[in-house]
Amino acid sequence: MGASHSDHGSKAEKADLVGKIKARLASVDPNKARALGGVFLFNIIKGTSVYSWTLDLNKVTVYEGEPDADPDTTFTLNEHYFKQLVTGREDARVIMQAGRCSVTGDIMRAMQLEPYIKLE
Repeated sequence: MGASHSDHGSKAEKADLVGKIKARLASVDPNKARALGGVFLFNIIKGTSVYSWTLDLNKVTVYEGEPDADPDTTFTLNEHYFKQLVTGREDARVIMQAGRCSVTGDIMRAMQLEPYIKLE
């Protein structure tokens, strides 16, 4: 299942997490996902690099990179807190309230993303 891009270990690891989120999205009810809707951009920071990926609930898809149009919500957080968020080790509200994640856009809709990004 994993990509063969091993040019940078940490990028491969983030891509693997995004692959798992993609598999997670495939297991949810697409009608519920479309009902929530929205385009969510995640900017994951490690050192001076930024890895971006997009969760598009309008089309019920996940892909690396930024969306063509402006996203409804943008999350910017470091790699450590991204892992904490998607693995469920730390609650999204705690990460946001503690200032460990910058969120711009539709925050109320963003708070409903857990079923789509949390890995079990």
